[in-house]
Formats: sequence, structure tokens, C-alpha cells
Amino acid sequence: MTRHELKEQLQHDQFKDALSGVVVYAQSHREKVIRWAVIVGVVVILGGGAFWYAAYRNSVRQQDLGDAFAILEAPVGGPSQLGKSFPTQDAKTAASIKALQDVVQKDGGTRQGLIAQYYLGTMKAAKQDTKGAETDLQAVANSSSECAPLAKIALAQIYEGENRGSEAQALLRDIINKPTDLVSKAQAEILLAHLEETSNPQDAKKLLQSLRADTDPAVSRAVQQISSQLNK
Repeated sequence: MTRHELKEQLQHDQFKDALSGVVVYAQSHREKVIRWAVIVGVVVILGGGAFWYAAYRNSVRQQDLGDAFAILEAPVGGPSQLGKSFPTQDAKTAASIKALQDVVQKDGGTRQGLIAQYYLGTMKAAKQDTKGAETDLQAVANSSSECAPLAKIALAQIYEGENRGSEAQALLRDIINKPTDLVSKAQAEILLAHLEETSNPQDAKKLLQSLRADTDPAVSRAVQQISSQLNK
């Protein structure tokens, strides 16, 4: 390539031509370029603001849940140096339910809201409000919350008490098929075996037999306990 040809190529370099075109466009469309620069800047700012706001809202929801748990953990009896206390267990239960309901109403569908709804459902079940408990626990069981398997177990216990054994078994089998860190397959199988002690003792024995090789001491104790009941 001659020096003249090289000079011609440099003069018509694609990058230089493109850059030159941008400069010319910016000069002739200065107002439009400024307007788009402002828009891009606003988008970046809003994006950062959205991230900050999401983190802020999460911290607020965490505080809401923490405030409700503080009531759940408050002592019953005389004044406490650690904070709030309640004169009776009934007063504490009523305040706890109200606090959890407030979190569910305010933060429903979020991680914190679903945790509150699980606790609310179990408290309603303890107060024999099975209809209210089922509504709350079903909402959590159908979610992707880490409390979903716990809600299914609580629902299974409610269904067992209402002679809805097939529904209870379906919930436990769902956990067996999709175990989690909170509820393992072995734990769900033990619960299912316990559920089938009376209705289907042969299936219960098969489940327990498959669990005898499990090395978890808690699983072994549960297997022995249920087996002794089946052999009576």
C-alpha cells in the first residue's frame, strides 16, 4: 500500500467518519441531543431511586414484622424491664393476632407478609378458628414463601381433625415430592406415616421401613415411636 493510499484510507476511516457524523448531528440538533441526555439521566436516577426505595420498603416491612414478633415474645405477668408485657395470656393473644393482621394487611404478598400470615393462621387454629386458619394457611401454602411447607403441615393437621384425610395426605405427599431446607422428605414421610396409622397402617409400615436406614437420630426416634404404636 502506497503512502497516498494509506492517507486516503485514514481520511475515510469508518470510525472517524462515524464520529464525525455524530459531531455534525449533535451540532445541528443540539436541543434534541440535550433533551435525550436529560431523559437518559432521569432514567438512570429513577433506576437508582427505585433500587433504593425497594431496599427501604423491605427494611420497613422487616421492622413491621419485628414489631409483631416483639408482641408474640412479650412476657405475661407483671411489668417487664425488657419492654412490653401483658396481664394475661388472652390479652397477649389478642394483641398478637391484631399485630399480625396489621402486617398482613399492610405487607400482604411479600416475604414478611406471608411469614406473618403463617403465624396468624397457626394462632387462629389454636383458638379453634379453623375457617380463618384455613384461609390464612392456604394463602401461604400456595405461595413461594419459605413458610409454604410449614403452612401445608399446619393445614394437614387441621384437615386430619376434620376427617379430611385425603386432603391432608395430598399436602404431605406434595412436600415429600418437593422437600425444602425447612421440611425434609424424611420429616414429611414421618408425618404421613403418623397420619396413616389408623386409616392405612400397612402403608404407614412401608413408609417407616423405608426410613429405618436414615441416620438422623430424630428420624430414628420418630420411626421407633410410630412403629411401637402400630404394633400395639
